Amino acid sequence: MDANDRWASLLGAWAIPAELIAAAPASPYFFDATVFIAAADEATSRTEDTVSDRVAREALPAGGTILDVGVGAGAASLRLGASAIIGVDPSRQLLDAFVDRALRLGITATPIEGAWPQVAPTTEVADVVVCHHVAYNVSDLSSFVRALMERAISRSVMELTALHPMTWLAPYWKSLYDLDQPDRPTADDAIAVLRELGIAVHQRHWTRPIQMIGETGDDQLARVARRLCLPAERLNELRVALSERPPPVEREVVTVWW
Repeated sequence: MDANDRWASLLGAWAIPAELIAAAPASPYFFDATVFIAAADEATSRTEDTVSDRVAREALPAGGTILDVGVGAGAASLRLGASAIIGVDPSRQLLDAFVDRALRLGITATPIEGAWPQVAPTTEVADVVVCHHVAYNVSDLSSFVRALMERAISRSVMELTALHPMTWLAPYWKSLYDLDQPDRPTADDAIAVLRELGIAVHQRHWTRPIQMIGETGDDQLARVARRLCLPAERLNELRVALSERPPPVEREVVTVWW
């Protein structure tokens, strides 16, 4: 099995059992647009660059352009000083938030609604391509990355968590359902796919706050319960589990570039 097939197989093992989804009060697969919008606002107000920011800036010429795949509201790209940003995302709500913030900063924004790499053939090239926290949603990582490479003039920069982003939920799956979660794929497995493509990969590990939790108290409880397919009558069990083992506040991430 090659690295790309292994990546897809390992991702597939994260599927929640069908019987739990069928019994869940709401789908555990959801995204909260306010989290991505808050991340963009935090990024544009931050005074210090992250590792990913610095790596992207190094390759961005004055007045240069950025392609941001999985742009969200612009957290990965708005702060980098580009004159123009092409933002690709399947969410129209997030694209609208991205465009609004870009215009406020005097940046030309081109929103492209759709999934990558399907929209790649109609997407312009850019000096730098950035793609943050998308890899674990992509089963065919090889095709995804090839399309990034074809659109980057100077550099491609990916940021991803060192471990699967839902790994932090593993103790709760175990305590509430006696369900063991996988421990792969990891960033190392993604890097193996890149190397299989012949890419000379650079990488750096660092830590950042977890942005995908964000809430406390009842708000956090409701979000975690939904992720875990828990009905309302089991919320007290979850409350106990969270008190015994609070969710982490930061996680290790990896910046990968070539």
